[in-house]
Amino acid sequence: MARLRTVPPRVGGISPRLKSVTPGSWRGTETSSTKRGYGYRWQKYRARFLEAHPLCVMCGAVGLVVAASVVDHITPHRGDHRLFWDPKNHQPLCKPCHDGAKQRFERGIS
Repeated sequence: MARLRTVPPRVGGISPRLKSVTPGSWRGTETSSTKRGYGYRWQKYRARFLEAHPLCVMCGAVGLVVAASVVDHITPHRGDHRLFWDPKNHQPLCKPCHDGAKQRFERGIS
């Protein structure tokens, strides 16, 4: 009877870039979304804003009609409460635009 060969271990093959967090990022802390300013007051504001501005502005710029699901800060507030709550600094985006094109733009990648 033939012996079975063992399968080589696959654990540890995860890329180290998946484990790292950008220095200074809120993701590296134990800070909750509420402590970062996204509590009940923000949730109420977000709902009202998206009701008044239901379509993604980035999709609209290229002729698409897509429902917005994210209230984006045009200029990153970086903890500045005045900028955080400034309605002129908000725009409605769909999740793909917010997580893709907008983040690349903010990082200067385009």
